[in-house]
Parts: sequence; structure tokens; C-alpha cells
Amino acid sequence: MKSDFVLEFKRQMVHLFLGLGITVAVYFFYPIYGNLILIPLMISVSIMIILPRIVSDLKVANHLLYHFERDHDIINFPFKGAIWYCIGIIFPILFLPLNIACAIIAVLSAGDSMSTIIGKFYGKYRIGHKSIEGFLGFIAFGFIPAVFFVPPSSALVLAFLGAIIELVNFIDDNFLVPVGLTILYYILNIIASNPIF
Repeated sequence: MKSDFVLEFKRQMVHLFLGLGITVAVYFFYPIYGNLILIPLMISVSIMIILPRIVSDLKVANHLLYHFERDHDIINFPFKGAIWYCIGIIFPILFLPLNIACAIIAVLSAGDSMSTIIGKFYGKYRIGHKSIEGFLGFIAFGFIPAVFFVPPSSALVLAFLGAIIELVNFIDDNFLVPVGLTILYYILNIIASNPIF
């Protein structure tokens, strides 16, 4: 149990801090470089997909897989979470105003990582394979960084909707949360007579 906790904690801390770093980078560099900032994401995805399949003994890749990847993903889909994360955040970056896009990336990074830790190790009340504690953790921790980019009411809506998307997740939450929030942003702003974000 301790080794599971250590692995999951390390994974989620990388998810949290790398994700928030990407959020800040997007916020500062998008106004300068525009969509060119997607090039490093696409290069990263390509490397993570190709390298494990063509070079099985690459020390850096093996070190990352050993220390940060779940056993079943090492075998079936190396770097699965990171690949889906990079692909997922492309959608808000491409299709949303900068502050909304950054808020969504922040919600994904903080909400998802902390909900996993809270739910996996402290969750008692289950909703399928998720927990109420993890759901509430997603909202709370997703809200905190999002409020730096959007008003508190918008941050709360994004965090709440992100937590719901994570609950009904059927692909990978690193992909589904940013894509789902991007789609919901448009739907809610079309339905509302006044923009809600």
C-alpha cells in the first residue's frame, strides 16, 4: 500500500506542478507566439508515442516510466496520461479566449491531481469507482488556481463542471475534462442571454 501511495503521490505532484507550469507558460507566451506554442506540445506527444516503441532501452524514458507510470500503463500505453493531457489542452488553447483556456488547464491540473490523491486514499463514500471526497476535492482545488484567470463565479462553474466530467469519464480525464469544458463553454454561452464566462 505504501508503494502505491508513493507512486500515485509522485504522479499527481508531477501532474499538478507541470500542469500549472504549462498554464503559466500559455498565459505569458500565447500573446507573443500565438498558436506556435502548440508546437512543443505536439513534439512532446510525438516523442512519448514513438520513443517507447522504437527504443525500449532508453534510460530517460525507462526512468520516467519506472518512477511515474502505473504498471499496466507501462505495458499497454506508456505515458498515457501525459499524452492525453497534451492532446486535451490543445482544444481550449485553440478555441477559447486566453483567460478561459488557462482557467481550464488550471482546473484540470490542480483539480484532477488532488481529487485522485484525496479520493484514492481518503475517499470513503463511493460513486462508481470515484468518491464524493475526490469529487469535492476536484472542485476545491480546481477552483483555487482558476480564480487567477477568471472571476470567482466562473472559476467555480468550471471546477464544478470539470468534477462532473471526471465522474462520468469514459476515455481519459486528461483529455475529456479540457475538451468537455471547451464544448460546455460554448453551449452555456449560446444558451445564456448574457455570457456567463
